[in-house]
Amino acid sequence: MKHPFSALSVLTTILLATLNTVQATGHEPPRETEATVSGAPAVVVFEAGVDGYSHIRIPSLLMLEDGTLLAFAEGRAGGDHAKNDIILKRSADRGMTWGSLQILDDQGGDSLNDPMAVEIRRGPNRGRIHLFYMSFPEGCHTNCVKPGYGPDSSRNWMMTSDDGGRTWTTPADITEVVRRPTSSFAGSPGVGIQLEHGEKAGRLVVPYRQGPLSRVQIYMLYSDDGGDTWARGELVGNGTDGGGGDEVAVAELTDGTLILNARGHNGAPRSRKTARSTDGGRTWTPLANDPALPSPHCMASILHFDRTIDGIRRTGLLYAGPWSTNGRVAGSIAVSLDGGRTWSKPMEVVPGSFAYSQLSMIGDGEVGLLYEGDKYARIALLRRSLDALIGESVADASTAPTTP
Repeated sequence: MKHPFSALSVLTTILLATLNTVQATGHEPPRETEATVSGAPAVVVFEAGVDGYSHIRIPSLLMLEDGTLLAFAEGRAGGDHAKNDIILKRSADRGMTWGSLQILDDQGGDSLNDPMAVEIRRGPNRGRIHLFYMSFPEGCHTNCVKPGYGPDSSRNWMMTSDDGGRTWTTPADITEVVRRPTSSFAGSPGVGIQLEHGEKAGRLVVPYRQGPLSRVQIYMLYSDDGGDTWARGELVGNGTDGGGGDEVAVAELTDGTLILNARGHNGAPRSRKTARSTDGGRTWTPLANDPALPSPHCMASILHFDRTIDGIRRTGLLYAGPWSTNGRVAGSIAVSLDGGRTWSKPMEVVPGSFAYSQLSMIGDGEVGLLYEGDKYARIALLRRSLDALIGESVADASTAPTTP
């Protein structure tokens, strides 16, 4: 906003305008970042140094059944272990504006990490949101916590909300439910899912990876009663492609098959790791590298879609992550029309710095990508037409050379 008067007058005008906007709508005016798509600037959701923390990282984006968007993150005083808090902002207008920052949990010197949320849309406790995260004792992180449930290990926490994220229950310690006694930590940032197909329809599935760091493995936490009780699935085998899996995302295909997409770990090639489950996430095929999805060892996400365009039904997956093997840059989206077996060419949507991110539907036919950009200075929401993404991938497939 520009004004011909003095600098003090300008500042006063800006502050009054901002205050009036927040008082009238409960939302902050949108802040824009340089990344654009189809000419539309991305909306800044969290900004380090502006939203009360010197560092804000690890985004998670959840669209509720009523269209409300919840953006979770870690509010930090520094790096991965820096007295981190779990924080939240809500949007009632598909991400165009965001409400004030909520601190959901602050445990003093202990570090809180890896927000993971899921909403129940059918069955018992419909409308309830479960939020999972883990904590580390002050001065220690994934590299020094010990196996078991003692004071030198990590803890796992769960909070729930029955009013769209406005209010939350007191955090409950669920460490012994979530984590095996032989592990030292367990968690993963992102979102869980509720199954829609097959005999396991209604099941809640939350992806996890457990430590110690020297042998990280993936598994699922699941519930068949609306989150009243939870069970651990079997550990996913690391396969024979080198290394293992780390931070993990999960999606359900239309035939009920689950597919996971994970960051590589412990010397894994710089591409994504995948596996499949046909029993609702209890057991999985061994991890396998997917060289079609290069990755610099970074969190990424997948999202299932089922969309009819011009009378043609298209089902498949979106993948979003940094399209590089040597740096967290070139944020790109790829489309699979065959359940993750093949992928389209990457569609770059965020040039330059791009790190952790989360895909979500944010409206009818619109996809949101909440991502870390500007060298971790901001977490912003980018919007993209699902029809356009699918259309581009179809055109890409139609022009691909055929194998003789």
